[in-house]
Amino acid sequence: MLQQRSIPLYVILTIVTCGIWGIVWFFQLGGDIQSLRGDGKPSAGTDFLLTIVTCGLWGIYVSYQWPTLLLEPLRARGRQVDSNLPVMSLVLTLFGLNIVGWVLMQQLLNDEATRGGQQ
Repeated sequence: MLQQRSIPLYVILTIVTCGIWGIVWFFQLGGDIQSLRGDGKPSAGTDFLLTIVTCGLWGIYVSYQWPTLLLEPLRARGRQVDSNLPVMSLVLTLFGLNIVGWVLMQQLLNDEATRGGQQ
């Protein structure tokens, strides 16, 4: 079941902890997307490890892939969603603003949690 999360609080915690809370948020986002999809994708642990091993290059891929994985079940439920989210998230990540992509994904997840995940 999806849980609503305070976006301002998560952003502030990520900044104040110099990114440590961002790691927690990363895993929570991955878990929520996985829960919404119900097919085991994405694997936040694997994506985090590959991001470290590739010195951040895998993180660029993840910034495009995760929004894509998030939009699929939302569209299947008949939700009107911005199909540009994966590209926006990728461009933001390339400019070092990946937290903005996380905010956009979290907003979609919060909206879905508000609806109770109902179709």
